[in-house]
This record gives sequence, C-alpha cells and structure tokens, in this order.
Amino acid sequence: MGEVLDGAREYARRQIAAFARRLREPLTSARLKLTVLTRPSVPWPALVQANLVLDGQPIRAQVAARFVQEASRYVRARLGAQVARLASPNVPRAWPAEGGSRIVPVPRPVGQREIARCKCHPLEECTPDRAALVMDVMDYDFHLFVDAETGQDSVIYRVGPTGYRLARVSRVAPPSAPTSVPLTINVHPVPELTPEQAVQRLDATELPFRFFRDTATGRGAVLYRRYDGHYGLIAPERDGG
Repeated sequence: MGEVLDGAREYARRQIAAFARRLREPLTSARLKLTVLTRPSVPWPALVQANLVLDGQPIRAQVAARFVQEASRYVRARLGAQVARLASPNVPRAWPAEGGSRIVPVPRPVGQREIARCKCHPLEECTPDRAALVMDVMDYDFHLFVDAETGQDSVIYRVGPTGYRLARVSRVAPPSAPTSVPLTINVHPVPELTPEQAVQRLDATELPFRFFRDTATGRGAVLYRRYDGHYGLIAPERDGG
C-alpha cells in the first residue's frame, strides 16, 4: 500500500462535505476510506470508498481512478446516483456507473490466493426488488439475501446495463409477483461445495464471484474476489450467533 498525501485526503473530505450540504435528508454519519496501491500492474491504483448513513439508510460508493482526487470526484457523482436510486426505488440504476472504474483485483497467481476475510451476518428476508435496491445503493456487485417468497438463500446480481439476475439455492421458477426491475432467473444448478472447493472453482474460471450451497451448513454463501487478489466469503450467520 502507498501513502495517501494530506492534500489528497483533504480534497476527498471537501468533496464529501460539498455533497452533504446539498442533501435534503439528514446525514447521520460519513466515513471515507482512501487506498493507494503501489503495484505497477494495477491500472487504477487510487481507491476511494465512502460510507454514509442518510436518514437511517446506509449508502456506499467506491471508485478506482488514477489519482485520489480524481476518484473522489467520481465518488461524489456516484453518491448522487445512489441517492437518486433511493428516491426512485422502481427505477433501476444504469450499470456500469459512469465515471471512474470498477475496482480490479490485484493480479495474484493461482495457488497464492486464500480466503482473507469471512463475513457472517443475518440475511435480510426481502423481495428481489428490495435486494436489487440494496445492491445498487451500496454499490455491490451482488447481494446475498433470503427470498421472501420461497425462504431460500438467494443472490441477485447485474447482467447487462439494466438487467438483474436472481439465483436461489434450488428453485428456478420466477417470482410469482411482478418485479419493478428487469429480472431473469438463473436456471443452472447451484453447486454444493466447501469454501475450499469454491476457491478452486474461482481459481479455474476467474469469475468475480461464486454463489454456492455450503456443504457444512446447507446455506447459500458467496465467495468473491477482493481488491487485494485474495478471496472474501459472505455467509449467513449460524443459528445461535
């Protein structure tokens, strides 16, 4: 990791402060994370992530660019898109977002990657529309949740500039109720794997994430590629905490 200069840090703060002054809803918290990668193989080394709580609703934006100042401007614009999505929950957000780049994982050879972080937390039970909204305003590439209609662990993710795709651990039928977002259903079986086997699958395919049923718990989980080239695992909190 490289050093973030004081001037760049202050510039990022000013961008978020200017954004906050234009908000109509109360901003209850704001946190910035600035990272500079020093590897020459990384095309966009400056990473800026902003986490806000707006009238009780978390929103997040993260952008990669050549410099922290550039990424900070893009993050401010991205936050504006998140607020607009929140204000019009039935209107999908364009994807990929304009301005800045998606964060590209650091190239790390197969065999040197490991599960660097595991996040286990209660999953929200909700509709695919709600899951799509959370995914968009949190700037996620996917969102793991419990489908309210079936009670199954499910994941929603983007396909194309306006489309969304839903995958459940077993059911492949579409939702019985109409959805606001353009939704397709993943019809391929969700594999039953250990986290270690999921790592092998991602090593072989170089996909950004893998949704699978954990053999130990029977629950859905997602293994994804982190910016540092390692893997992260998101899974439901086990019974009893």
